[in-house]
Amino acid sequence: MRPLFVTGFAPVLALASLAATTAVRAEDKPDTGVPEFSIAQDMPYDAARASMAASGIKYGLNYTGEYYDVTSGGLSRGSTYNGLIEVYTDIDLEKLLGWKGAAIHANAFYVHGKGPTAKTGSTFAVSNLEGYETFRLDELWLEQSLLGDKLKVKVGSIAADTMFFISDTAAVFLNGTFGWPGILASNTIAGGPGYPLTSMGAVVTYTPNEQLTLMGAVFNGSPADPYAANPQRANNHGTDFRFGDGELMLLEGAYKYEFGGLGGTVKVGGWKQFNAPDGIYTDFRSGAPVNSDYGIYGIIDQTIWKSGDDKNVTVFGRISGSPSDRSKMDFYFDTGILFTGFVPGRAKDTLGAAFGYGQISDDLIQANADPSSLRTYESVLEINYLAHIRNGISLAPDFQYFWNPGAVADVGHAAVWGARLKVSY
Repeated sequence: MRPLFVTGFAPVLALASLAATTAVRAEDKPDTGVPEFSIAQDMPYDAARASMAASGIKYGLNYTGEYYDVTSGGLSRGSTYNGLIEVYTDIDLEKLLGWKGAAIHANAFYVHGKGPTAKTGSTFAVSNLEGYETFRLDELWLEQSLLGDKLKVKVGSIAADTMFFISDTAAVFLNGTFGWPGILASNTIAGGPGYPLTSMGAVVTYTPNEQLTLMGAVFNGSPADPYAANPQRANNHGTDFRFGDGELMLLEGAYKYEFGGLGGTVKVGGWKQFNAPDGIYTDFRSGAPVNSDYGIYGIIDQTIWKSGDDKNVTVFGRISGSPSDRSKMDFYFDTGILFTGFVPGRAKDTLGAAFGYGQISDDLIQANADPSSLRTYESVLEINYLAHIRNGISLAPDFQYFWNPGAVADVGHAAVWGARLKVSY
């Protein structure tokens, strides 16, 4: 799940504009430009924002702040605060310029504070919002729709984690591995085109019917200098539009179905890094350099119980594998369950639990100078409650427990308590 922006700036940016919907029947409602999840839904009508929307220009602002406390284990104990402000715009070029089927998306964010992962020492980031403190351009792309919107071609600076290897059910969880999974973050160069970095690339999406979606993408092989000690700092503002670092290809097919009145989605995909820069990948068994890595994965999201329009129970599962002779993590799976609408009067609230497991390559462990210093896996359990306080405001208390953080033998299992506040305009 991609993010949201800094404490001091939030009040200023929040006053930059106001908006709301008019009290008209939904089918007759004009496009006000206000997102569905926004505090502007309850604010006075903003004619300027509505006028921009009518011209094809929509925008938004999000602020997310979160507090965590590492209460046991890890590298150190103590509390942290980090946050993110995000601004974004979507431009319909058909409305604006008469360019049929074309659209532009751009977003930028400011990360602030220090996240808790530096204390846990885990490979799986405690928060999917953590990052090097800076102002950063995130995505900037042009999309062209063809064949009655069945075929879409997107080019530019793109985040793969908004499109590939996604479980809709898992999106509510805060740990980074339930978004861009740990096996991809560990095995791709500089973490791949996943938050907070993007890569130059092209994505083709074909949706012949409502059930089937096919996607293919090619990205520059690294979102930053592949040899940088800190890739986020190397591509400090997201404007290092790199080419020539090899190619990262992703393919995915998704099929939606209904069984016994309960909907589900199954996805199958894979990725491969071609022509990696020298020295990035090594055959752990022989010590010889290799220039590629790859992986395959499968995902299922399934509603297992439903009552009316509000109450439902959904589950998800993801599994992935990569070759153990060159991949830091060679096997991964996660799974979870989500209960929605079970608190009286709070139809949108969710309660969920998720578990993620990443297996460290045995070839990597054996190649280490001291194999006993490494563990064979890292895993995490997360329990999360997402409360929708009002339009555009949510609060998510959260608990996470890590086994073998960083798969390092002398780092103890870690417990983390926290909460996230999100405000969207």
